[in-house]
Amino acid sequence: MGHGPAMATQHVASMLAIALIVGTFASVPTTVQSIGVCYGMLGNNLPSSSAVVQLYRSKGINGMRIYSPSKPALDALRNSGIGLILDTGNGDVLSQLASSASYAASWVQANVRPYYPAVNIKYIAVGNEVQGGAAQQSILPAIRNLNAALSSAGLGAIKVSTSVRFDAVANSYPPSSGVFAQGYMVDVARYLATTGAPLLANIYPYFAYRDNPRDISLGYATFQPGTAVRDSGNGLTYTSLFDAMYDAVVAAMEKAGAGGVKVVVSESGWPSAGGFGATADNARAYNQGLIDHVRRGTPKRPGAVEAFIFAMFNENQKGGDETERNFGLFYPNQQPVLLLFFLGRRSMAPFMDDAGAASVGVCYGTSGDNLPPASTVVGMLRDNGFTVVRLYWPDGAALAALGGSGIKVVVGAPNDVLPELASSASAAAAWVRQHIESYHPSVAFRYVVVGNEVPVGQTQYLVPAMENVHAALAVAGLGHVKVTTAISQGTIAVHLPPSAGEFTAEARSFMPYVVAFLERTHAPLLANLYPYFVYTLGGGGGMAVDMLSFALFTAPGPVVQDGEYGYQNQFEASVDALYAAVARLGVGGQNVRVVVSETGWPTAGGAAASVENARTFNQNLVTHVWNGTPRRPGKRVEAYVFALFNENLKEAGVEQNWGLFYPNTERVYPINFSA
Repeated sequence: MGHGPAMATQHVASMLAIALIVGTFASVPTTVQSIGVCYGMLGNNLPSSSAVVQLYRSKGINGMRIYSPSKPALDALRNSGIGLILDTGNGDVLSQLASSASYAASWVQANVRPYYPAVNIKYIAVGNEVQGGAAQQSILPAIRNLNAALSSAGLGAIKVSTSVRFDAVANSYPPSSGVFAQGYMVDVARYLATTGAPLLANIYPYFAYRDNPRDISLGYATFQPGTAVRDSGNGLTYTSLFDAMYDAVVAAMEKAGAGGVKVVVSESGWPSAGGFGATADNARAYNQGLIDHVRRGTPKRPGAVEAFIFAMFNENQKGGDETERNFGLFYPNQQPVLLLFFLGRRSMAPFMDDAGAASVGVCYGTSGDNLPPASTVVGMLRDNGFTVVRLYWPDGAALAALGGSGIKVVVGAPNDVLPELASSASAAAAWVRQHIESYHPSVAFRYVVVGNEVPVGQTQYLVPAMENVHAALAVAGLGHVKVTTAISQGTIAVHLPPSAGEFTAEARSFMPYVVAFLERTHAPLLANLYPYFVYTLGGGGGMAVDMLSFALFTAPGPVVQDGEYGYQNQFEASVDALYAAVARLGVGGQNVRVVVSETGWPTAGGAAASVENARTFNQNLVTHVWNGTPRRPGKRVEAYVFALFNENLKEAGVEQNWGLFYPNTERVYPINFSA
């Protein structure tokens, strides 16, 4: 990592009044992109390279950067599948690579050929934040020589680039004004355009914020909603400093005649201690925001951005400011400094083994007098690969047990507290302090669900309560925790065909206000959607279809044709019907994502309630969530199975028989929760 005092200004100190311009802008997620982490080794207490690689794999981290060709690290990376940025180093190595083609060839023979392709070397970085005119002039000749050496060795698939600090770009505000500060970078950019290699750029909003907190708000620097900055040069709106800095690099590439070159963020991060704004909460907000954000891209470059967080560990032998030793995601003993959830190859894996992570979340209901203790339940969740759990109220025992587990938590503010939360901001603040702030960051909260299937007579409290809880979380520095509500399936009047989806008249009296709140705060809409009830209550809209196979995901082909879209199961039809109902409100909401906060199938107590049908539905659900829906193909549906246990204090009948497990922790039926 080359960022030090000289890097601090990041050429964005001129971004006047950014913190004062307030607005909203929402991005729609596209394809999921894995994010890498830089493996720095400037510490005398770090774990072995083999242990480090295992740590990467266990946390679902699919990319690594190392700053020199460390043999132990390269050996440990064999057959790991982790994509690697391999640095050459600066100094003498750089000058020799530039001056000698034979040295470049020997460097490839020593540091690349013995490892590739067992080690997935994606990029070679020729120099990191190279300073000084002579050294900078060596970059392009060194890249040329390494490219030639790789080609001669039959390794031309490996791309060669260099990693630059952000101050290689001048006039970075507004982003459209970005231009390279020195001519050598124009030559490098144009050469990269001929080889198909990306430009590697180290982008640190932290240093820009630290040096200009008057004009750059903390929220804007850490991906929090509430600030929008319009670039009059390109007409684009920016809601994060990261996007503005990234697009300034893109603008500089365009002005150099290399607009088609991809920009890879080779370092970015936020320190957890040691300086102004360097706190664990800010570091978590920034790094989690980066992880979640890169799949969306930037206003100028929508689509996934490849990025690497600095750094894997706190490194006790780094020089410079104290912050330099506190960028790590982990302590040297491999315990997390920050609780983050990485976007792995196919799932959001919260510091868990990606291969074993469940595809769905699970609802942990507690309406039983024979349920196991919360500590046992958390062990069950982890053993079965569940990475997120829904609680219906802030159960202190459950929250305490979930602390440090790495399992994300969706927690409810139950219906009976809505009047108080709605009428009193101080009551909402007290609720947040008691039930959220006191457990954070040990417990990783995902959503606060204000009300569950709020009944008639209480809906007038819903949005005021959501507003007050949202404000209380923001004041507590927990603005990344989204506030939402869970609506019942009964609010949807029409399920089939999905394009005709519409809310009931009663729901239309409050849902426009709910949707407007969710749109403004970038929160999802939670909905409890049960194909079981659509089937048993005859919700097919009079359509002549085999509703049982449609409900169980077992229909052999499309059953409902809705214009150009064919539907093979009720689950996907209900999700798209809800999207249609939101759109039909006419209040926006096109960026409000639907999360299925409950779904499942009972094993006994009612029509079609059987162990075999429950197993069939839930197993197929696990697989189908990855497919998206006909109108949103490939966009994973976030879903939660109801419920973890059969609960004997619920109403007799089907209500007692939704569990995946008996209270004695035995499975009700065999099921694989990982797709």
